[in-house]
Amino acid sequence: FQLVFDQASIQWGRRIRVPREKCCVKKRRMPRSTKKSSSSSGPPVASSSTKCSLRDIVKSHLLDDVFQKSSVKNGNQWMVLVVDPEALRVISSSIGMYNLMEHNVTIVEDLMKRRAPFRDQAVLYLVEPNRSSIDRIVNDWTPSKENKKGPLYGNSVFLYFLGPLPDELFGLIKQCKELVKRVKVLQEVNVDFLTKESGAFHFDMKPP
Repeated sequence: FQLVFDQASIQWGRRIRVPREKCCVKKRRMPRSTKKSSSSSGPPVASSSTKCSLRDIVKSHLLDDVFQKSSVKNGNQWMVLVVDPEALRVISSSIGMYNLMEHNVTIVEDLMKRRAPFRDQAVLYLVEPNRSSIDRIVNDWTPSKENKKGPLYGNSVFLYFLGPLPDELFGLIKQCKELVKRVKVLQEVNVDFLTKESGAFHFDMKPP
């Protein structure tokens, strides 16, 4: 026999248990408002109006799971966004500056350049998990002759990485005590690709 599932329940990931007395082989009438489809045993397909493009999915993931999450943990106060070149390309392919400002981002800074201090604001790092970017982040919180007045940013640090963070680089972060005691979030977002089109993506790989 064949079990008939409700379309809305499938979309929300629910499991339906059909009572034994209802498990019988019989033809089910289709509602008048819908057209009869070809004979197939698969689940019903959602209408095209409910489909989201790849760009929309990535945009929602970054805004909700990165910026909104950090903004709430920071008390909806202003933050500085610091990115490396790889992360900047990822953000530019799916998010606009207006979207960032709606999530309390005041300015976007380049991790690889010399930056002005914002000691009254939290900082959100979104970077590729490589040695160069991690060294730059650690240097921001390591006392030196250049940083006589202290760290560049406030007491809240949000660390996000485009891909998996190797154990070696994670160890470098743990060694920086000034950074560790300020970290509120450390997370891998797994968005190390560019959404060039609504249904296509690009790894932005450089030739060897």
